Amino acid sequence: MNYRLVLWSFHTSITLCLLFYFTSSASAADRASADKLVRVPLYFITDRNLQPSKSAETHFGPHRKYINDCRHDPFMGTVYCVVENVDNKPLTSHLQELGWAKAEPKDKLGAITTATLNDGDFEKIQSDFYGTVQAKTLLTDDKNLLLFAHGYNMTFVNAARIAADLAYNSERPLVFYSWPSVGKLRSYDTDETNVEWSQEHFNDAILRIEKMCTDSSLKLRLIAHSMGNRLVVRATPILREKPHVVEAALICPDVDDGLVQHYVRQYVSPKGTTILRIYMSRRDKALALSQLLHGGYTRLGEQADALGGWVTKTLTAKNESTAPATKSEETEVTKMLAENRKRMQTIDFTNIDTGFIGHSVPAKLVCDMSFTNAPPAGLEFNIEKSGLRSGLSNFFTKVTKLKPTSEATMPGDVLHVVRVNGAKVKDTQEAETQISKSKAGDI
Repeated sequence: MNYRLVLWSFHTSITLCLLFYFTSSASAADRASADKLVRVPLYFITDRNLQPSKSAETHFGPHRKYINDCRHDPFMGTVYCVVENVDNKPLTSHLQELGWAKAEPKDKLGAITTATLNDGDFEKIQSDFYGTVQAKTLLTDDKNLLLFAHGYNMTFVNAARIAADLAYNSERPLVFYSWPSVGKLRSYDTDETNVEWSQEHFNDAILRIEKMCTDSSLKLRLIAHSMGNRLVVRATPILREKPHVVEAALICPDVDDGLVQHYVRQYVSPKGTTILRIYMSRRDKALALSQLLHGGYTRLGEQADALGGWVTKTLTAKNESTAPATKSEETEVTKMLAENRKRMQTIDFTNIDTGFIGHSVPAKLVCDMSFTNAPPAGLEFNIEKSGLRSGLSNFFTKVTKLKPTSEATMPGDVLHVVRVNGAKVKDTQEAETQISKSKAGDI
């Protein structure tokens, strides 16, 4: 009897020990997983419609906030997005002040939580929103604020994930502007219509941010991707070399490059100080298809010319009937080119573009160039000659028989991103492929 009791006690003890061990291991695994994830805040402005939801969570849909009406009162609030801590950043008191937080064990990569300001009085909503953005930006050493506009075929959730990658890599407050993209491949024409409809709301945000920057000596960096670049280009008349705008990073811009030349001639000053960067990739099939869809006219993101030379040529272009340039005019052009090349760059990131179709957002590269003026560790620049477009783009140019009026090569060089000794650069963009198939119900 005593033997059986001892044996039972022994088995019970072993069972409890094993149970405790595996429970502790599971908890440790959850903690380890959570340590690799962090929640970063985004400050959103959107003129999308509210999507009906059974839960208390706010969902923004693929349509305009209002139809057959003209009200300038977009939704505003904060989005918290869970991103992978690929750089193993410690959660410092400074990052916590900016709103960063440790992920919970239950959090999934790419999950978002939305907190919409809904006081009812739009003026108060605006005041609270921009007051928060201003306070957070003042916490940074350089007082830099990012404004990001996403591209075509983007739901609010997927666009927020890209914005969160930029916020993670920059460690600065980011205002995320989300226009009503349908989020479907077949809806390109609808997206073109909606991004144009959204322009005045975007301009409102630009003007309000300008006032905030002027009052508090803040600096603004504009970042746009794909079709979202149309918002930035069309806002040029109100941006026009404003001193608080320190950079415009145009990633794979899906804009007619001939149209952009008109804006350059009208609004870009050779004495300006804003840094202008175009990020392009020869793997970008999306822009080549857009070129074909638009009759063969080249998109800005595939022109592959040295930006400083392209802008200088545009600013100094003459009509055919104009007399040849004099010596003094040629000297002036040379000086202008030298100045433009200091602040205007074309960066070819073909070697790190992801996915079969390309057209990705190299968040780490963009942010490192913004704040260190150098590529991240594991990457470096090679100099390549201007005008090396993708084979697909050149093919569509031949098919549509749209030859450039001038065959002259643009002066200047393009910065071509290459890996150092085959190094692989970890970027939160890699995580995007893991969550791109996530459904709204999984979030």
